[in-house]
Amino acid sequence: MRALLLSFLTVTAAVWANPPSSAMKVVFSDDFNGDTLDETKWTYEGNKEPITLKGGKLVISLKQRPDGWQGSGLSTRDKFSQVQGYFEASVRFNGTKGHHGAFVVKNLDKTPAPAAALYYECFGEDRVSAWAKIADSHGVRELRPPKTGLSLTPGQTTKKFNTYGMLWNERSVVWYFNDRVIHKMDKIEAKEPMVVTLGHWVSDFESKDLVPAKLPDDFEVDWVKVWK
Repeated sequence: MRALLLSFLTVTAAVWANPPSSAMKVVFSDDFNGDTLDETKWTYEGNKEPITLKGGKLVISLKQRPDGWQGSGLSTRDKFSQVQGYFEASVRFNGTKGHHGAFVVKNLDKTPAPAAALYYECFGEDRVSAWAKIADSHGVRELRPPKTGLSLTPGQTTKKFNTYGMLWNERSVVWYFNDRVIHKMDKIEAKEPMVVTLGHWVSDFESKDLVPAKLPDDFEVDWVKVWK
């Protein structure tokens, strides 16, 4: 119902739109062209070993440990955060099941309600999910729309790089895929700065589907930019 401030507005067809960044200024960027990670921009959110830079790309792999497969991640925690704006990354997601890559814009974990986490996740086989986790006056909820305007060809998200963006302003949150609107969400109550997180993980619920013979199946990022 429209009375629910945070209900999802289903986008039944992808809509072409001008890039939301066209009237904004870049305030954060990284193209990963160096030999080592720029730690003035990124904080490790896990083990360093699975994270490398190769050919101008950030690569987050999976590493086998005695207790199973381990991923890792990065965030701009303690380095960069922002209230509202446009957050975008050029990403090639993992192709197989059993693990997932993620591009997330979120309040710091220590932030009390109201808070939000805005997600792009891929669980292999082009299964891309755009959703949000919200903590506000209505409680803590995962808002996962049953349908998006995302139309994919086989291998589109796993064999090539695509741009994934999230526009957060005073009116709404809007998800973009290659500059096309695929989701909208009503205004959120969260007002604290958000950080960018990039990760590649194996969750308990999906580990049974991981096939070691299909690895490596890395999560790769060409660049990240934030506009204000």
